[in-house]
Amino acid sequence: MKLLFAALAGALLSVPTFAQTTSSGQPLDDARKAAQAQEDVYAAAFNRQDLPALGALYTEDVQFTTDEGAVISGRAAVTDGLGKYFAKNKGARLEAAVESARWLTPDVLAEKGLSTLVSSQGSRETTRCAITYVKKGNQWLIAQIEESALRPADPAAQALDQLAWLVGSWKDDSPGITVETTVAWTAGNHFLRRSFSVTRDGSATIEGTEMIGYDPVAGHIRSWVFDSRGGFGESGWRQEGNKWLVSMKATGPDGAQSTAQHVITRLGENKYTWESINRTRNGEVMPNLDRIDVIRVP
Repeated sequence: MKLLFAALAGALLSVPTFAQTTSSGQPLDDARKAAQAQEDVYAAAFNRQDLPALGALYTEDVQFTTDEGAVISGRAAVTDGLGKYFAKNKGARLEAAVESARWLTPDVLAEKGLSTLVSSQGSRETTRCAITYVKKGNQWLIAQIEESALRPADPAAQALDQLAWLVGSWKDDSPGITVETTVAWTAGNHFLRRSFSVTRDGSATIEGTEMIGYDPVAGHIRSWVFDSRGGFGESGWRQEGNKWLVSMKATGPDGAQSTAQHVITRLGENKYTWESINRTRNGEVMPNLDRIDVIRVP
């Protein structure tokens, strides 16, 4: 049921009767245009999280088949699922596009399309769906939906897409320290390169590079960092909602061994916070570093 709400994106709202110019009802092009025009209307209702408007689009006996083969039957069950989804996913957006559409009869329309669900944190999940509509009075209602999730062809690009919002230049001006970073894609979008410079109380600037990529064996994002003083380290990344937890192990230029967990919290397109907790150095517990605001540089 994970993509139920994306699969519903092809729903048609009230559609006027079209000129019937073929034996099957309408030309294919007219069917596709009609479906695509209503995609925008449905997406607007979904993005408003307008449950009554969405619920009115299904027949009483609508049948929804998920990618796993589970069947959800009836308007009440579908709207109940939508309501539960909206309660847990404030700010989610829907994007939809028609791949093909055709009239089976003047009162039955079949559509195939792609729907992408965009979370409030910016992650994207796309599904392919086949939808059948029937005409009831002057309104087209969803009678049947079959969903098939798209399998990512490139796991690395799919995973790193969730960090695409980091691309750009950032700066924070904490008391006594200035940190500037620039994040960019490498060729092929298989790694993000993060370049940074740190100036503390007027001392010599420390520069470094971090490569962020996907580890297909571990099944999660990892990164490797090197600084201009000779230090280096590696980290594992884990997402929790709008937070990224970055567990780091590092070796200093003097051989000191350090560990820490960095917490990156996204607060919109142009701001995030960074803090460092659970810090140790050569086995000794170190104080946490206060949370700082990091702002995108235009």
